Amino acid sequence: EQELFAKERLWPEALIQLNPAYALGASVGDLCNQGKLHPACADIFCDDRGRPFTLYYHQEAAIECALRREPYVVTSGTGSGKTLTYFIPIFDAVLKSNPAEARVRAIIVYPMNALVNSQHNALDELKQRYQRRTGQPLPVRFAKYTGQEGETERNAILESPPHILLTNYMMLELILVRPRERRFVDRAVAGIEFLVFDELHTYRGRQGADVALLIRRLRQRCGNPNLICIGTSATMVSDEQMGTGERRRAVADFASKIFGTAVPPENVIEERFRPLSPLADVDPQALRAAVENPLPDTAEELRKHPLTWWIERHLGFRTAADATSERCPPLTLSEAAKRLARETGLEETQCREALRAALLLGTRLRE
Repeated sequence: EQELFAKERLWPEALIQLNPAYALGASVGDLCNQGKLHPACADIFCDDRGRPFTLYYHQEAAIECALRREPYVVTSGTGSGKTLTYFIPIFDAVLKSNPAEARVRAIIVYPMNALVNSQHNALDELKQRYQRRTGQPLPVRFAKYTGQEGETERNAILESPPHILLTNYMMLELILVRPRERRFVDRAVAGIEFLVFDELHTYRGRQGADVALLIRRLRQRCGNPNLICIGTSATMVSDEQMGTGERRRAVADFASKIFGTAVPPENVIEERFRPLSPLADVDPQALRAAVENPLPDTAEELRKHPLTWWIERHLGFRTAADATSERCPPLTLSEAAKRLARETGLEETQCREALRAALLLGTRLRE
């Protein structure tokens, strides 16, 4: 009773962590104009108005790795657009070399069929948007192949293999041993250039060893020793004491063992952040006044508010020991209020209410 009710073991206070704004890179249109991507990529990866997507730093860096034909791992947060880090270079490669040919060019492996279905729906939306805008069919074809498809659908995929095959690792194992699916992987009829493993961190222990051997068999079967292996994950290293260099080396070592090819640490691509608050620093007196006085009414004023600066640096991202930026560990509202109270000399209750009001206001103004 003491543990359940007094200490609230089963319903602890919620943790809070902001999703920081990511550093921007070039747009898809810029990369097309520079001759790095096929011109059609700008028409495919764009919004409803036909404006090419502006990429984040980590997305552009991943595309550059793919253009160099090197393996890489992207470790960025949920919602950071990791799928574009491999779909854009795959689409580009297909568009540059006879897209009319029905050959599998990329296999993308997800740990769960739910993720396969979700990604297939996202690609289908991209396809529909392209067809509405241009009146033409999407030149790059894709299909999911997980074992959940009906006989008619499976036969259609086997008859005309897609450029991109979305599957899971157990189905990939079956593809390698079943003669009827040799068109997907055999060097004489397939043209596999990319192998992507989403949520790479899930393949550990015995399962990781199985997947590592599976990748080696696939490389031998497809006849491409230079197969470009790509991994994505939001959580690869949990040790908060590691610096950027140590983190990258740890991820690179893990990916190299899984993929059976050397992944250099510089090809471990991490997220970069850009501050929303324009303030470089805030003194304790200004922070105290911000807590004591009413919050502003507009998004622009809130962005410049000292409390916004404090929230971003305690719940968003912070400067690491090696001068790089990293996400702040999540805190409860009570823990954050205690920190703010220590810095301002105000009551913890007052700080808690100020933080709560600022977070709710920020959410409403964003909507």
